[in-house]
Amino acid sequence: MPVAKASWLSSLQYPSAILGAIGLMAVGLALNLLLPGLLSVLLLSAGGVTMLWLANAEFQHYRSISQAYQLAMQAAHDGFWDWDPVSKKLRVGTRLLQILGYREDFLPDTHAWLRLVHPDDVAFYNREVARHIKGETDHFYCEYRVLASDGQYRWIASRGLAVRDRNGTAYQMVGSVTDITERRQHQEELEFLARHDSLTGLPNRLLFAEQLQAAIDEASRQQQTLAVLFIDLDRFKNVNDSLGHRAGDRMLQTVSILLRNLLPAGSQLYRQGGDEFIIILRQSDGATALAVAQKLKDALGEPLVDDDTTFLSTASIGISLFPKDARDGETLLRHADAAMYAAKALGGNAIRFHTPQMDERLSLRISLETRLRKALQDDCFELHYQPKLSLADGRLVGAEALLRWRDGDTMIPPDQFIPVAEECGLIVPLGDWVIDRAAWQIAEWRQLYGEIPPIAINLSPRQFWRPSVSQRILDTLAANKLPTSAMDVEVTESVVLDPGGDGVDQLARLRAAGIGIALDDFGTGYSSLSYLQRLPVGSLKIDRAFITGLIDDEQQRNSEPLVRAIIAMAHSLSLEVVAEGVETQAQWDILAALGCDVVQGYLVSRPLPHAQFAERFLSQIAPAQG
Repeated sequence: MPVAKASWLSSLQYPSAILGAIGLMAVGLALNLLLPGLLSVLLLSAGGVTMLWLANAEFQHYRSISQAYQLAMQAAHDGFWDWDPVSKKLRVGTRLLQILGYREDFLPDTHAWLRLVHPDDVAFYNREVARHIKGETDHFYCEYRVLASDGQYRWIASRGLAVRDRNGTAYQMVGSVTDITERRQHQEELEFLARHDSLTGLPNRLLFAEQLQAAIDEASRQQQTLAVLFIDLDRFKNVNDSLGHRAGDRMLQTVSILLRNLLPAGSQLYRQGGDEFIIILRQSDGATALAVAQKLKDALGEPLVDDDTTFLSTASIGISLFPKDARDGETLLRHADAAMYAAKALGGNAIRFHTPQMDERLSLRISLETRLRKALQDDCFELHYQPKLSLADGRLVGAEALLRWRDGDTMIPPDQFIPVAEECGLIVPLGDWVIDRAAWQIAEWRQLYGEIPPIAINLSPRQFWRPSVSQRILDTLAANKLPTSAMDVEVTESVVLDPGGDGVDQLARLRAAGIGIALDDFGTGYSSLSYLQRLPVGSLKIDRAFITGLIDDEQQRNSEPLVRAIIAMAHSLSLEVVAEGVETQAQWDILAALGCDVVQGYLVSRPLPHAQFAERFLSQIAPAQG
């Protein structure tokens, strides 16, 4: 291992001249002892004068080197230090004192310096110094904290090299110090962000995995139990869709504070992602976990107030127990997740413990997502068409294109795969497929039957999260040489209630181009006149739940006043009214009496494949003239 060894000649500017002067003085001294006389005096005088000149030259050389070294240290923002391992005396340069904010050197020895070192770093610092003094390392390097004059600790990087004698024993150590406080703070921030959620500041799933394993190891040693709670906010997607993502972020921050304040001592809260939170309850059996979960569920069921916004939500909570349900962290989390989905399947706002049967249901959902991706690649989807008839004369005034998935010989209901598609992001490519297929089908029908009533497609709120779905529709119509009047678009209220989105602008662009816009499922959401007046919609569709309630088995007209009010309001805004879900003649008659414009439902026809729809409803239209 290379070591720095002392050599007084190697540090001089004129080593040969000094040796010559010493030799001259030695000869003069010898002559003076043997043959005293003028010659010996001259030799001694010449050697002495030469030595004085050389000493002055060496001093000036040393001072220039020292000044240059100090300037270099200041330019490099480093501080110089010199330490004697034997006497423990310490010398520090002014730059090191400036780094720490001290005006005078008050560090006579090692002990004074160690009093400034952070207590947690003293042992590490001493160990690294000792290793280099013993020759175990090529150089000394250590990053540690030192108390500055303002009472704050600053991070410094200290590096040095020991000067050793011919036996390898260190008798001097010199080096420099660099202020690395900003770099270490940035590094700590990066390390924090790697293990914590940037929105809520909670530990993330990476830190959860580490701490859950530690909790399991401790519980195993102590022969104790622990619980994992998986929390999912019900209908949080509606908040994002209707109020915007900024409001959704504020709600998540409010929820995280609420949960953290309600947790018992010794437990830990994590954010899994999205609107999902996880809790580790140490030393917790089933009864304790249920009590905590009930407390959290009740609190989340209350209105959450943030500034001028009030959020209404509930939570679905799943619980798994160690060691009853699993003995490893990954399985515990998966079981808690499955229990949460079981709670959500009951309508939300519920708590469920894990049972073996839940694993099968979770596997089915994962399988559904996998099959859904493959179905999209293999083009296993179809569009079925449900007609819309005028109540006034019964003529066909349009149709709604509805997505269907044929999985082998089985038709998967839309209410099963559409939510999964929205959760995993497949709704966007599926929506593009619907736009393309509907436009292609309209073009084919127009060639066969001439001008036909407009075909409506449904747009998911998530399709508006990407740039310009409106341009996608207009480009597709143009590519198929279709007029904009050939297609309508149906959206729900959540598309236009996002203040941070441009849903209203995109719909206005479609409306201006000649595409009809319908507001679907009216009455099930916010249904506020304040936003209805500013929407670029031409028709309003009353949700089937109100149509079903028009008349019950005892011939009582339960929802008739509400439907009457909706129709009157829509007409006052010059909106066409469409009633969906019409299944009986009695419903038809009541709607006709109330002045409804259009009906759609099983009374007219269920959604039909394209060939059956064309044969039944389009074949009556005169063929296009060649």
